[in-house]
Amino acid sequence: MELTEELNGQTIQAEEQQPEKKKKKKLTKRKIAEYVFAYGMLILPIIQFCIFYVWINTNSIAMAFQEFDGYADDGTELFKWSLYNFSRFFNEWSNPTSVVVAALKNTLKYFAAGVCLIPASFIVAYFLYKKVWGYKFFRVVFFLPSIISAVLFVTVYKKLIDYGGPIDFLLSLFGVRVPPLLTDDSTATGTIIAYTIWTGFGVNMLLYQSAMSRVPKEVMEAAALDGVPWYRELTQIILPMVWPTLSTTLILLITSIFNSTGPILLFAGAGVEVDNPATMTISFWIYRQTQKAVDLNYPAAVGMFFTFISVPIVFIARWVFNKIDPEVTY
Repeated sequence: MELTEELNGQTIQAEEQQPEKKKKKKLTKRKIAEYVFAYGMLILPIIQFCIFYVWINTNSIAMAFQEFDGYADDGTELFKWSLYNFSRFFNEWSNPTSVVVAALKNTLKYFAAGVCLIPASFIVAYFLYKKVWGYKFFRVVFFLPSIISAVLFVTVYKKLIDYGGPIDFLLSLFGVRVPPLLTDDSTATGTIIAYTIWTGFGVNMLLYQSAMSRVPKEVMEAAALDGVPWYRELTQIILPMVWPTLSTTLILLITSIFNSTGPILLFAGAGVEVDNPATMTISFWIYRQTQKAVDLNYPAAVGMFFTFISVPIVFIARWVFNKIDPEVTY
């Protein structure tokens, strides 16, 4: 009797385990299908990454250490391994008419303008967050350059600062005329930098405003009850609580320290010469050299050098920003 009951119990237990095994098999098949779908979706991005990033950058590094060595009998170009491109680059620093040196100076000017734009965007975002009069209108105005074609904004900007344009008409009422800002080498770069500042508020401003909107209302209400002025509220309450967002945008800005540039090509139709050293930047100079395809090894060496310099700068900046992180959680 006991043996029969034991056998019956084992049979019932085996029957209960069968659906679980089937369920496990079904889950396994489903997992396989999910993996196939996921990796199938990743194949194209992985191929693009391997071709357009890994292969191109590996080839660029190799080109930086190669020097043109004539032509073979069949007309193909011959190259030899050399440090000539780097020695040529270092020798340019003693040349007062060097295009690369002028491009570096202009690049740092654009970078400085970007650094100044960060606190300006932060302050604008704060006042929009406080819902000043007309904040919805100003929010749209500041974000328009991010959603409208840059060609259109450059065209509008050209007309605004052109001789006979709206700004020139207003200044003529006081007996002043607008000088040729884009055709004069001394003012061309500054004029384009002013354009980048005019159109550079959009994305960062929205990021800061979104971060500020996460600050608990109870904190802001307590500050208002204590009579905290707006500048203390901004620097002692808002700034520490949104510091992770602010530091991230600063780090991203520092990563592009040698890639800072303006829409130089779009301004070319307004009298700006494309290959003019007065308006050249490092990234635009590399673009022009690759477009001409005359000597690709030298711009590869220049790009590699500035990449080598920028990497430690980025890591040091990241370490500094992490050290001053107030670690506010809410």
